[in-house]
Amino acid sequence: MNCLLVGLALAAAAVTELPVGTELQYSGSLTQQSKNPTSEAKTFTVTALSIAAEDGPQLVWSVEERGSGGWSWPERFGSIPLATDNNSKAQPIRVLFTHDGLPHPIGIRSPLFEFQDKLAADANWSDGRLEYRVTRKRKIKDRECWQIEVASNLGRAQTLLIDAASGVLVSNDQRVFMGRGDEFQLKMELQSQKTLAAPDVAKSQAAFVALRQLQSSLGRTGEQKVVELTAIQLKSAQESIGSIEKQAEGTMWSKLAGIIGRDLQQQARRLEGAAGLAKKFVGQPAPKSIFKLADGSTIPATEVQGKVVVLHFWEYRHENLTEPYGQIGYLDFLNGKRKKLGVKVIGVNVDPKTGERENAGAAIRSMKKLMEFMNLAYDVAVDDGTLLSSYGDPRTLGSPLPLWVVIGHDGKIAHYHIGYYNITPDKGLEQLDEAVINALRKQREAQ
Repeated sequence: MNCLLVGLALAAAAVTELPVGTELQYSGSLTQQSKNPTSEAKTFTVTALSIAAEDGPQLVWSVEERGSGGWSWPERFGSIPLATDNNSKAQPIRVLFTHDGLPHPIGIRSPLFEFQDKLAADANWSDGRLEYRVTRKRKIKDRECWQIEVASNLGRAQTLLIDAASGVLVSNDQRVFMGRGDEFQLKMELQSQKTLAAPDVAKSQAAFVALRQLQSSLGRTGEQKVVELTAIQLKSAQESIGSIEKQAEGTMWSKLAGIIGRDLQQQARRLEGAAGLAKKFVGQPAPKSIFKLADGSTIPATEVQGKVVVLHFWEYRHENLTEPYGQIGYLDFLNGKRKKLGVKVIGVNVDPKTGERENAGAAIRSMKKLMEFMNLAYDVAVDDGTLLSSYGDPRTLGSPLPLWVVIGHDGKIAHYHIGYYNITPDKGLEQLDEAVINALRKQREAQ
């Protein structure tokens, strides 16, 4: 599901250093090579600043995206160590592009060329599966630049223009492939280069340090596509955003800080709504439910009455499948572990197409493909949205599925959770499992 990105060098550390305070700004675009005038496209801006940090010189960066897809704010900024012995800490600059309904991370070259020491007339070298060849020198806006052709086994991958004196990337024209071999053109050009005054550099660096601390506190892996903060994370972020916005005023971080501030307000409303739903349902009798399976049959009442039941509302679809797959792999493991104790796990495929005569067949086939792909051992019912609504649809609050509900032996809702659980691979869905165990304990006490 990842795109095939030909000729990418992800934020490799450069062999040169920019003077501290050098700010670079790039504009870029990603367009599909198609005659269709409605083909997908997006534009982006990358801003980078060289700073002197305690662990060595760095190039801090932020990216702004417009068009199809885009990263959430924690993934829109980072740093690239400029010392050649510090490569492991490099964060790739990436944009996120949605093609055929799937998100594709697209790597962007570092503003500093990683092979500057190799640049010379007619030079050529290899790096993995890529072949680099210096073809000529060109003058671009008073800059003496090396033109470099980068090729792979698929042919020309990139054409780079590198400032001969500094190693700064001046432009990149690159082929990118996504989906089923669909070709796109990525273009990126240097729009401005300037040197900031020392006080401005210090202010920008202080804002970055504060942003980085906030980013680190969230424990992001770099692959999440949305921001769903816990109550604890939200409280911590709210405590720091005021000072971050003040520090960011007049710097390259001002727009990003504003975006974060607005997102935190939305996060607060989402969590308040989620807490309200949980308060409304927990302890109350579960709505009367009929669980219809893909073959038209229903789950017998004897399989749910008087038992601990786990419901997992999610879009069970094979197409556009992205990790963590609704955490269904962990749920299947929990099912295997607790089924022998009488726990009934039911997945609920929330898809309005299952209620449409002309589309129901395709929706159910997609669901079955997913079940086979994940080798799920628990039943999955179909729902056009009606069943979910009876349990409270979190999407109306801006919270995406999944929704997890544990129903006790007495038919009352014992646990209600919106969104993904925080997990560790060795413990799986620990919070959900604790709720199940508590419900089983109450069941035994009542017998």
